[in-house]
Amino acid sequence: MIKLIASDMDGTLLNEKMEVSSRNIQAIKDAEKNGIEFLIATGRGLSEAKPFLKNHVHPGFITLNGAEVFDPKEKLISSNPLSREAQKKVVALFNKYNVYFEVITDKGIFSNDREARVTNLANLLMKLNPGTSFKQALKDTQERVKMMPMNFVDNYDDVLNNDSYQIMKLIGFNEHEHRILAPLKKEITKTIKDAVPTSSSPNNVEVNSIDAQKGIALLQYADNKNILPEEIMAIGDNLNDYSMIKSAGVGVAMANAIPAIKEIAQIQTDSNINDGVAQIIEQTIADNQTQG
Repeated sequence: MIKLIASDMDGTLLNEKMEVSSRNIQAIKDAEKNGIEFLIATGRGLSEAKPFLKNHVHPGFITLNGAEVFDPKEKLISSNPLSREAQKKVVALFNKYNVYFEVITDKGIFSNDREARVTNLANLLMKLNPGTSFKQALKDTQERVKMMPMNFVDNYDDVLNNDSYQIMKLIGFNEHEHRILAPLKKEITKTIKDAVPTSSSPNNVEVNSIDAQKGIALLQYADNKNILPEEIMAIGDNLNDYSMIKSAGVGVAMANAIPAIKEIAQIQTDSNINDGVAQIIEQTIADNQTQG
């Protein structure tokens, strides 16, 4: 029987309008009523992720790909920042490849380019939801940015060189997935041993501590609740979900997931546009009741 369901957000729980649908919300509530804990596992920080739920539900959170984990009362239960050495090397490589990037710290998210922030989020929305026009994506993004806390700075020096900040994640954006991002990720993997690059979209590279991965965080979270790996379901669509789908007893790929995720998942659900998360939760509740 499934006792814990972990779900990604972008391209998974969030639909094409960057919203959690009413059906998904209801399914989460139904899961909890039936003894199944629901857990968000996202590349976003808590301050970015929480507003999407609009206080309808209060799950635990694996955030920043596993760099921070919070219980349902938002108590921080684990933290895995990038080392100072890794941070400096990643920033140097982002600059080498001329990639716009953002700095995610334990005290908030920082950007040095407001226009680039909006444009890259709009491109992300288009990548995650094929068929969405840039005009529509830009409109939706401008609305969503208002609810995403962001600190804009002229440059990152005061953040990167300040020991009072812990760097939890660095995320770079570029439209050239194969020409720019692929060799960048390869060089990060080759030259920085205590950092791991992944992606939540074809147009980004997310870099965390090697100990900050969704799969590691998920198993630790479950172990603290005496939940076995085979009692865990993980749902996702992209590379930053790979480790948790691989680690969970039941890995679920969205219909819109990339091939690498579909290859390792045991089952597939519908797309994020068609409430695929709700559909698999509803089926899991029914299966649990049958087994019970």
